[in-house]
Amino acid sequence: MNAPIAEGSRVTLRCRVFDVAGALLDDGGRPLVFVCGREQLLAGVEEKLRGREPGYRGQIELTPEEAYGPHRPELVFEAVRENLPPGLDLQPGLQLSPGGSDGKFALKVVSLTERGAMLDGNHPFAGKHLVFDVEVIAVEPGDGADHA
Repeated sequence: MNAPIAEGSRVTLRCRVFDVAGALLDDGGRPLVFVCGREQLLAGVEEKLRGREPGYRGQIELTPEEAYGPHRPELVFEAVRENLPPGLDLQPGLQLSPGGSDGKFALKVVSLTERGAMLDGNHPFAGKHLVFDVEVIAVEPGDGADHA
């Protein structure tokens, strides 16, 4: 039986992410598994998947406001070397996770400065209009428990 995606369903999804110009941002190398209604996926994507069944393929477009929000210039700032972890090999593109791997956000080194580095706390997709190319692989009806 093909169950439609509903609150509590455990969903296995293939998902590639593009910008509106068609540039690939995420190749979706591994299937994504989430429980519908548990805020494990962008709300706009989840909303447009509700009611879909295994085998569904389609595209979901989200504005920056529906996805990761606008790019916020105030989240780009200079950090002086003394405030960065000692012995760190600072290079543009390096991702830093304040609070370790359990950190709720990441900072990207944008460039090096005389005093340290310019860091960007925006999500890499902030400010971008996104296109999600999705394929629903499996849907397991929910029983009210988190399985993902």
